[in-house]
Amino acid sequence: MKLGVSEVLEAASQITDRNERIRYLQVNSSVPLHTVFQGAFDPKIKWLLPEGEPPYKPNDLVDQQHVFFSECRKMYLFIEGGNNDLKPLRREALFVQMLERLDPKDAKLLLAIKDKHIPYPGITEDVIKEAFPGLLP
Repeated sequence: MKLGVSEVLEAASQITDRNERIRYLQVNSSVPLHTVFQGAFDPKIKWLLPEGEPPYKPNDLVDQQHVFFSECRKMYLFIEGGNNDLKPLRREALFVQMLERLDPKDAKLLLAIKDKHIPYPGITEDVIKEAFPGLLP
């Protein structure tokens, strides 16, 4: 079974050796994981959502880690240049709907990357640049 994005980051943050952490991230590499890193650390990505946590009802279903993999394709809706015709209220409503479909840990991760950080210690921009050269500017 493939690990969810927040599960990979949580496990990686618990690895104390930097090189092992980098290898772990490389082995568990995925498009959604790269999207998370870009959303959090790429200065060219501007989120078109207000800072902070919107009111939403966390998903209470079990084993929803796979949902982030499919929802990741819709991230363009929330960033500058993704869909400029989308009205701000509609964009925010779509974002809340996405949060409510995600595993609670993935939803918290999405909220953190929207505010340009990753809530797992040791998962820094320098580590990501070393693990995935060329992913970030």
